[in-house]
Amino acid sequence: GTIRRDGDSNFAPGSKFGTFPSAGLGWVISEENFMSGVAPVSELKLRASYGAMGLSSGNIGAYPWQSVINSSNTQAVIGGQLVGGSSYNKLPNTQLKWEVTKMANIGVDVGLFQNKLSFSAEYYERVTEDLILGVTAPISSGVSAQTPTNIGKMTNNGFDFSGTYRSTAKELKWNVTGNFSSVSNTVNKLETPTAFYENGANGDFGGTNITRTEAGHAVQSFYGWVTDGIYQNVGEIIGQDGKPLGAVQNLPINATDGTVDMGKYDDPLNIGKYTRPGDIRFKDLDNNGTIDPDDRTYLGSFLPKFTYGLNISANYKGFDFTAFFQGVQGNTIFNGTKVIGQGMLRLFNSTTDVLNAWTPTNTNTDVPRAVNSDPNGNSRTSDRFLEDGSYLRLKNLTVGYAVPKNMLAGISSNTITNLRVYVSSQNLFTITKYTGYDPEIGSRGAQLTQGIDYGQFPQARTFIFGVQLGF
Repeated sequence: GTIRRDGDSNFAPGSKFGTFPSAGLGWVISEENFMSGVAPVSELKLRASYGAMGLSSGNIGAYPWQSVINSSNTQAVIGGQLVGGSSYNKLPNTQLKWEVTKMANIGVDVGLFQNKLSFSAEYYERVTEDLILGVTAPISSGVSAQTPTNIGKMTNNGFDFSGTYRSTAKELKWNVTGNFSSVSNTVNKLETPTAFYENGANGDFGGTNITRTEAGHAVQSFYGWVTDGIYQNVGEIIGQDGKPLGAVQNLPINATDGTVDMGKYDDPLNIGKYTRPGDIRFKDLDNNGTIDPDDRTYLGSFLPKFTYGLNISANYKGFDFTAFFQGVQGNTIFNGTKVIGQGMLRLFNSTTDVLNAWTPTNTNTDVPRAVNSDPNGNSRTSDRFLEDGSYLRLKNLTVGYAVPKNMLAGISSNTITNLRVYVSSQNLFTITKYTGYDPEIGSRGAQLTQGIDYGQFPQARTFIFGVQLGF
């Protein structure tokens, strides 16, 4: 058992210190007398633990509970004259304190046949209380920066398993280790039952928020509109009560590009105000005849259903071999590079996908029409940009050879005692359906933006040739 007493000067006065205990208990059953006759079992242990840990303020800046007086770019008109001034950048939070994670687990460790075969299994539950997130103040406050606040509670629980098999056959020694881990996440509460937090908005990536954190759902779930193909003609766009009119006659259709001047047509539901053939059709989930923010829904999570790995190593007559495979399954990635490449929000850096954009003569496509300023919001956050992020990757592969010492002694007159040559590769190959640069995306560092591919630099495939010498 342990007890920690930690202090962090960045928290508010009166909340700078926290006490965090932990305890563990194990029972090595294999050492009990009644197990003496069970020869195949070389190790059997039950264990459980409970502990608390505080999250320091390192990820939310220095003295985040305070308001800072900002004197740059702050001006006011007084007596008809423009004068310099100062302003607060955010509201203070004199109650900011430690974010505390409490974790409990129960597990079993088993070794069989003199530990030739061993495995470990564990179930855990992790509860985070006083969760720290940035809260946006009301517009009436006059500040725009978010204030770090202890606002809620979140639960993670899951199962971890690992197993190893070791074998020795004369000069061949090899072992295989595999691991498997699952996790389930739920936000239990925020500061109010109806509170939610959205993030990820960027003008280059559709301009709408990408994730939502809300009680009853996984943290920073993807949240947006659901697509339903591309409008092929005017009759699919304009309708009463959300029902297409079919063939529409006597409309001012431009013979060159097939567009319609909707301003000259009576469209009381505003369905076709900004929409033209070739635009994305979004589902009207609340059936009110208008596509608006209330038609958004939860679209997936950046958290995988499970992660796994496999490590293989072997030695034979001076040769050594290691291979490490790693993968995830069941997670979702928001492909921001697809927004950039297909969205045509900027007049540069488009991908060749836009050469297949919809036109009146090219309708068999899933790329919408090319149009200035995206009036229909084709690049808004939607399932169009969400992809399966599952992958299996060979993270590392190494093959080496150690020259026998008796051979080295004769060649180098005992000067060189060890000589090993090897070749190694990282990220040799990846199996995935993800169309972005790299399914193993990093983070931009901003809160609530995990799983968003903003075009982070992909991991390189590397090859290393080496020589190790000992004298």
